[in-house]
Amino acid sequence: MSESNAVLIGNKPVMNYVLACITLFHGGAKEINVKARGRSISIAVDVVEVVTRRFLPDVKIKKIG
Repeated sequence: MSESNAVLIGNKPVMNYVLACITLFHGGAKEINVKARGRSISIAVDVVEVVTRRFLPDVKIKKIG
């Protein structure tokens, strides 16, 4: 997986990152990497939950770490 398939989480609203993830998947990415540090980790969890439960239910979480 290349670094272009990474979504770096910061201080923007959750839906901005959700849209970035959906755009990557619709662009042909087979897997993406959601990266966060510190206080942004909770936003990253929210992003992944919204993507998997609401928009792309076929997407599976491969690794958390």
